[in-house]
Amino acid sequence: MACLLDSGYALGCRDNIGGVKRVFIGKVISTERRNNYGISGGEINDTNSAIEYYTFDQEMEAASFSQNGTYSTENGTVFFDQQLTLIFHKNSTALRAKLLDLSQLNLRVIVQDQRDQFWLMGLSNGVRAISGAMNTGKAFGDMNGVTLTLQSKDAEPAFRINTATVATLGATVPSGGAGFNINPA
Repeated sequence: MACLLDSGYALGCRDNIGGVKRVFIGKVISTERRNNYGISGGEINDTNSAIEYYTFDQEMEAASFSQNGTYSTENGTVFFDQQLTLIFHKNSTALRAKLLDLSQLNLRVIVQDQRDQFWLMGLSNGVRAISGAMNTGKAFGDMNGVTLTLQSKDAEPAFRINTATVATLGATVPSGGAGFNINPA
């Protein structure tokens, strides 16, 4: 593949906001392949994916999504480490079971950020849990709940998915408030 640099980057208006609003998580199925997604200009604009996604709402300023590039001149390699940290409040038996499920499966994850942009984690290699903790806290003001970190390593950063394509995946936005909320697609 030819390496191309054909434009610069201009500063825009200061109207940006950070954070994760919600995520949609599905189990990777054996027939799922990269060619199930139509990609043009770095954006997924079509899919025939059969993955069933579930909605996981997040509290404001709790979850985070990052993509860090690793570049090796010595080895001639580049890859992107995509990490998503999720927070679920109020321990319960159902939350414990969900933590266990998510820690054992190969996943595909759609991240909806606070700007209502959608990003697909793990297109080539799937997403796996790399750490999880279920804590009660110590003081009354401490968090009682679960922290879960999911990771994917791919040759490219996560692809943006246009809103119309997200809708075709059945990843519907729930009508309820924030917090731990799972709705089948």
